This record gives sequence, C-alpha cells and structure tokens, in this order.
Amino acid sequence: MKAIWLLIIVVICSSLNGCGFRLKGHYYLPDSLKKIHLSSDNKFSPLAKQVERRLTQNQVDLVKKKTANIAELRILPEQFQRKTLSLFPNGQVAEYELIYLVRYQVQKPNKEPLSFNFELSREFQDDPNNALAKERERQLILSELRVLASDRILSQLMMIQ
Repeated sequence: MKAIWLLIIVVICSSLNGCGFRLKGHYYLPDSLKKIHLSSDNKFSPLAKQVERRLTQNQVDLVKKKTANIAELRILPEQFQRKTLSLFPNGQVAEYELIYLVRYQVQKPNKEPLSFNFELSREFQDDPNNALAKERERQLILSELRVLASDRILSQLMMIQ
C-alpha cells in the first residue's frame, strides 16, 4: 500500500516538474546569472530597488563592483505615460490609462549586450474633488506596476542562455 502511494506521489511530482510548474515568485536563473552586478542610471530608482529585492529573494549573489567575468543587469530609465480614456461632461479627464515603459540590458561576459523592453498598463479614474486620495491611489498603482515589472524581468532572465 505504501508503495502505491509513493508511486502516485512520484508520478504527480514528475508531471508537475515536466510541465514547467513553479511556485509564484520563485525564479530559477541560469548558473551564469547566479552572480550578477545590478546597475541603474538613476541611483535611487524604485524599479532597481524592487529588482534587487527580487534577486535577493531568489538567492542571486549581487556583486557591488562590475568585473569582466560577471554578468551585469542594467536598469535603464523608466518612463510613465498617460493616455486619456474618457472625459466628464464638463471636459475634464475622467479616466486615464497609465502606461509604464520598462527597458533593461543584460551584459554577459564576452557577449554582446541583450536589450529588452516591455510595457505594462493600468486604468486610473480621476476625480478632481478627491485629488489627494487619487494621487495616493496613483502612487499605489505605480508601485504595483514596479512589482509586476520586476517579476517580468526575472522571468525573462530565466530564459537567457
């Protein structure tokens, strides 16, 4: 009876592993990226700080100084754009689409740099009568977009050979 349960557990684990299942938030970077130098044009970039947090959570060794034999992840300046989606009857903007543009490069030793970019977007309803609350909501949305962007960066790093 124990042998049957053991066999069932082995089959389930094998099928989960074979289909590419992984726990959310856990990234298995290639060995060439287990030691990496993280840099950013903006020393205080919130995205770079979030990526640093994610790399640390995933047991990546962050090297402070860039050397020739260690890969570099360079976070390029982030950009936000707003696109008007709808207007109030008086002509004021009622709803925006916030677009977050992310660009970064990966430089592996003795290889050409690989450039990546993507965009994330969220809808945001504006209310001129609650300007402070809406500004706080906008900041929370931008923070959430940075978390999603850092997760996407790490998932894309997993695919680099």
